[in-house]
Amino acid sequence: MNNQTRRLPRLPKRPENGLLAWQATVGFISMVYSPDATLTIKVRPEANRHVWESSIAFGGRHEDVTGRANLAEVLRDLWLELEGKFEVFPSPNEAVRKPANYADDKWIDTDTARTLDALIDLTASVFTDDWRLMIVYQALDTPSQRVKVRLFARDNEVAIGGQGPSLREACRSLYRNAAPQYFLNAGRLVGDALE
Repeated sequence: MNNQTRRLPRLPKRPENGLLAWQATVGFISMVYSPDATLTIKVRPEANRHVWESSIAFGGRHEDVTGRANLAEVLRDLWLELEGKFEVFPSPNEAVRKPANYADDKWIDTDTARTLDALIDLTASVFTDDWRLMIVYQALDTPSQRVKVRLFARDNEVAIGGQGPSLREACRSLYRNAAPQYFLNAGRLVGDALE
């Protein structure tokens, strides 16, 4: 190195997938702008398909997108909505974590996608067209409480939740907590079919 060489700071590593990038973004917003930053994702049935919606809320600001066909689309469009109205990352070093420019298959890791898909498929088969799942992420100090997943079904007669440090663990927690309702309502379906 000569006296004219400047050492540039290392850029932080880009998150491996879009969901992790969103979690990093919520963490950044919580630290810099407002500790109440919350990412919410919902999925529900509509006309023989699943409809996704998502929102980001912090410090009185609320942006949302609805009516999307999949998780990748709803997360990508939510970022475009937020970025178009608010400069989240003031510097390039911080912007490396933004939830943008991920391929459709890179918005969630394979194991988490498999777990979430299985939960959605089971929920749809048991509760047919009267259910919704809600995923909430907050950058809390207690990792086991950062991700919450809630199941609402049968006109909100069924309302059960699970939580964990990751979406995958929160989905597993919900499944364990909701297993009796899945079995009870699956039995109703069999009984209805036999009548």
